[in-house]
Amino acid sequence: MSRTYTYYQHRDDDPDYSNEEERAELAARLLDTVPELITMDPTDGVIEACSRVGFNGFDCETLRLLARRTGEFPVSFQLPKTATSNHSHYTIRLGWASQALRSSRTKNPDFWEDEALVQEAARQAPEVWEQVKAELDREVRRIEFVLSRGGH
Repeated sequence: MSRTYTYYQHRDDDPDYSNEEERAELAARLLDTVPELITMDPTDGVIEACSRVGFNGFDCETLRLLARRTGEFPVSFQLPKTATSNHSHYTIRLGWASQALRSSRTKNPDFWEDEALVQEAARQAPEVWEQVKAELDREVRRIEFVLSRGGH
């Protein structure tokens, strides 16, 4: 499964980062109580609920709630194409936890740089996580070996 979303969002010049945890909990509660959100496509419902509490379409909290509620994770992002100073088109490809864990760090930094998303993907796809973790451990050992040899 893989779905691509293009989302047009307005970013404030001075975004509000206050009370993110409480707003994330409120978005989750909205998904369980607001009839129109309950009947929406699950992904659209999460994005709408997060928007209603002040998050942008693909903010960290939105991505985390998507992962928990729908099992969808970011697999790749297309950088915003700025239409005006504060309006941007974001394109995101969503996939299962296993797809996100196999994604490139350079093409999917929004996933790999968010420890909560990585942990949720590892929880949902433990077999794939074990393989990825083994590869990461091998890479760390290789780098440590090269550095111990003076970087050559």
